[in-house]
Amino acid sequence: MKFFSFIPIEGIIFGIISLLLFILFLRRIRRREGGLFIYMANIIGIILFGLLSSTFLLLYSSFKNYHNFTYKKTIASIVCPMKESDWFVLKLIPENGEEKNFRFYRLKGQQFIIEGHIVKWKDFFISLGMKPLYQVNRLSGRYTLIEDEKQKERSVYELEKESKFWRFMMRHGKLIPGVDAVYGTASFTNPRENDTLKLKITNYGFMLQ
Repeated sequence: MKFFSFIPIEGIIFGIISLLLFILFLRRIRRREGGLFIYMANIIGIILFGLLSSTFLLLYSSFKNYHNFTYKKTIASIVCPMKESDWFVLKLIPENGEEKNFRFYRLKGQQFIIEGHIVKWKDFFISLGMKPLYQVNRLSGRYTLIEDEKQKERSVYELEKESKFWRFMMRHGKLIPGVDAVYGTASFTNPRENDTLKLKITNYGFMLQ
């Protein structure tokens, strides 16, 4: 990312050089200084530095758009310290640099599913760098077989209460200018003992990686 931060600077510098050459060209025309060769050299310089400026700025814009549309942010780390056939334990560590803030959850089933809310912005605002709003509010166990889901004991934990803000957004958020959609998002997977997963937020929902 640091390398690409130099690209717009170079584009701006080339643009300024092109502008200065253009001003110099107009000045020579007005004063009738120089001959045809100097005028042609001026024009070639203006075009060359103008093209270089446009190329660097377009390259940076394309990279920035790609970066914005492929946005991923780690929310939490999830570790499975113990696993049996029909239950397992998860250790949920918020991604705030303080591992001591972890909590343990005992879940029924072979998988876990983590749920929440997300506000997705319209593509124009995503291209400008707007990040999704989100909330992680529920963790539950999941059986791989439907019959087990119907008959066996289930487990669910509230990670965060649904606030008035999210109740409002779920009902009326899509009417707000710039908002593309407001919806529930969930991701589930099979935990492996002593394996660490990263819960991430993207522009479109949760991802377990």
